[in-house]
Amino acid sequence: MRIIVPFPAGGATDAAARIVAEPLAVALKKTIVVENRAGATDNIGTALVAKSPADGCTLVVNVAAILTYQWVFASLGYDPIKDLAPIGGIGRTPTLTLTAASSALGDLKSLVARSKEKPEGLTYATAGIGLMPHLAVEELGRIGGAKFVPVFYRGAPDFMGDLLTGRVDFGSTAAANSMPLVREGKLKALAVMQEMRSPLAPDIPSSAEQGMSPLDASSHFLLFAPGGTPKATIALLSVELRKIVGDPAVQPRFNAVGFDPTPIGAEEAADIVRRIGESWEHTIKSMNIKAN
Repeated sequence: MRIIVPFPAGGATDAAARIVAEPLAVALKKTIVVENRAGATDNIGTALVAKSPADGCTLVVNVAAILTYQWVFASLGYDPIKDLAPIGGIGRTPTLTLTAASSALGDLKSLVARSKEKPEGLTYATAGIGLMPHLAVEELGRIGGAKFVPVFYRGAPDFMGDLLTGRVDFGSTAAANSMPLVREGKLKALAVMQEMRSPLAPDIPSSAEQGMSPLDASSHFLLFAPGGTPKATIALLSVELRKIVGDPAVQPRFNAVGFDPTPIGAEEAADIVRRIGESWEHTIKSMNIKAN
């Protein structure tokens, strides 16, 4: 079996996949290989799985926001609804807005105010158009009347150096990519981009708490199979995945890398995909967020 990670090694998606791969291999009595197939936000690896045989042997870890891609990309090469079948949840990680530790910026209001002082706006690093960290900043800019210029990277590990040294003004990424550097004092977190503070980062104020967007920009990581995979196969994979993710012994591993485990089944996972698509559709369309 293969689990495709459509982002570079070392990022949040990679961490999520590797936490579940080994115990899933034991449960299924199969050898599972985790493969990184990065590029085009995450569409190269995802399209590979969407076009794979529907036998449950090639899976992909991706975010529940995948439904929003249909409004961002002119041609995906696959249909997020028809060509992918959710198996279940892996983990949820909040989106953090971050700056270098040496930055004078201290919160979202100062970030918005600073952007208005610079005619060219502020640059921010993020890993792919249409992902939650990208949409969160675009929504922040819309609400605050700020000018933020995205600088897209293949994955969060690729921009950490530029963020640490201040080559970009700030960054937006999943907590699973950045919490170790925040804990070490190398990065400064300005906000967790959601309505309430996250139990994974209780000292970081939320965006809503700072009078900004209350929209939940958390990244929900799910496991998907190719569309058309037999229901019995999906059910088997879903049951085993849910046992692993819900295992109290595994929870500390998730928490250590910035994830809150989400032991949910296939139907609930599909519902999350639908709800996230609906909640972000207006932002994407009203701001005309499109991949070039």
